[in-house]
Amino acid sequence: MEGRNLKLVKNRRAKKIRLLYIVVFFVVIIGLGGYFLAVDFRIRDIEIKGNSTYTDTEILDAMKEVGYVGNTLLMIAQNQLFGQTYLPLIESVSMGYEDSHVLKVQVKEKLRAGVFKYMNQYVYFNEKGIAMESRNTLFDKVPVVTGVKFDTMELEKKIPVKGNYFNTIVEITKKIATYKLSVSEIHFRGENDITLTTPDYKIYLGSPSYLEGKMSKIPSVIKALEKEKKKGIIDMHLYTDDKMIITFRKK
Repeated sequence: MEGRNLKLVKNRRAKKIRLLYIVVFFVVIIGLGGYFLAVDFRIRDIEIKGNSTYTDTEILDAMKEVGYVGNTLLMIAQNQLFGQTYLPLIESVSMGYEDSHVLKVQVKEKLRAGVFKYMNQYVYFNEKGIAMESRNTLFDKVPVVTGVKFDTMELEKKIPVKGNYFNTIVEITKKIATYKLSVSEIHFRGENDITLTTPDYKIYLGSPSYLEGKMSKIPSVIKALEKEKKKGIIDMHLYTDDKMIITFRKK
């Protein structure tokens, strides 16, 4: 009996030792995995692409305010789980890496339909007329909209403008981007009285009728005038798809 009990005690002790070895093995593996995860995927640099109005610094600062961790894999996993966009006028952000120490960030920005100047701030709105962002700086290639009246304005709410202005503004803005026009201002003297301002030209569109045709002709008209070194007013208010009447007069 004593021999059997002694054998049982030895077997139990051997099982405990094996179990201890197994536990230590997994702890070491997990520890090494955690160590390599921390060391091999530590972020040393972040490359940002796709941003045209927000600067790299603005995006980095916003990222560091929202759950930033200095690890490539963890940042990618977090972004896939929660889909952070970080700033109001960013539509999506995707992350990846080629070098494990360099986090690659691909940004897709939303269309800034335009900007109103309101209480000494520039208020940017989207295609639905919702005020998305207020700042004291003016982004390049975002036209200032003037002549449209409203009483109040709140961020993340639709700007209370009467009429069909926003549809016209969005259509013009998209064409400005398509034809790469340097338009700094879209001015309304009413829904049917629109003027665009570029560095060298005033472009009188008149009503939004035949807007596609009018906007498509602007680049070639400007190119012809620039060849002759002429600056002034391009008048398209009589333009129709049947009668493409465009006149010019010097300032």
